[in-house]
Amino acid sequence: MDVKETLSINSMDFEVRRSIRRKRISVGLDPTAGAFYIAAPTRISAGEISRTLLPQIDELIKRIKKSENRITPPHMYESGEKFFFKGVEYPLKRVIFKDKSSLRLEDGTFYIADNTSGSEKETFETWYKRALYEEILGLLPKWTKIIKVNPTSINIKTVKSIWGSCSAKGSLTFSTRLALVPTELLEYVIVHELCHMRHMDHSAAFWKELSGYMSDCRERRKCLRESGYLYKWW
Repeated sequence: MDVKETLSINSMDFEVRRSIRRKRISVGLDPTAGAFYIAAPTRISAGEISRTLLPQIDELIKRIKKSENRITPPHMYESGEKFFFKGVEYPLKRVIFKDKSSLRLEDGTFYIADNTSGSEKETFETWYKRALYEEILGLLPKWTKIIKVNPTSINIKTVKSIWGSCSAKGSLTFSTRLALVPTELLEYVIVHELCHMRHMDHSAAFWKELSGYMSDCRERRKCLRESGYLYKWW
């Protein structure tokens, strides 16, 4: 079993999560564990992490806690609750289907089968994955042609901490949550990950190329970061 790396700064203990792709140090909160963590480049020393974060750690923690106040309450999957799809909220209605359907979006309403009781989260997840995959397949041809890259595979996974990723072998993975965001924000993530097929980092060269294809990429990125907490179905 892997031993977790921990670091104490100003009497607070943090788990250190390292990545070879990461260029900067940042502090985050794991909503599942309810604990703060430090994300850091692989080669940076623990001492350097401490020296970098110590002067600002209290302000960073305060800022993160403030953002956590925006957390939305969990869904109860009752009639009248609203769920996002492509940036628009639709009310939910529980029904008894005559066929084997579990979830539908028709005439501005999500209809969910009563017999899904207890498995509504998984029902929405399956529906969102299928819808997102179709939407991505509709957008990819345009951008792969423009950027002149060809992903080796497209994967949809329910990850909450990132919107998308690109492997060294050109495999793209997108978060199921992207089914809930406006199309222009999904398009930003797609173009972002396609550009990683040319630059496997967030260097100046990466941002220059991305900006060349999408001049408002930073505005879209900011919008996604600020509104991202809204886009969940659980």
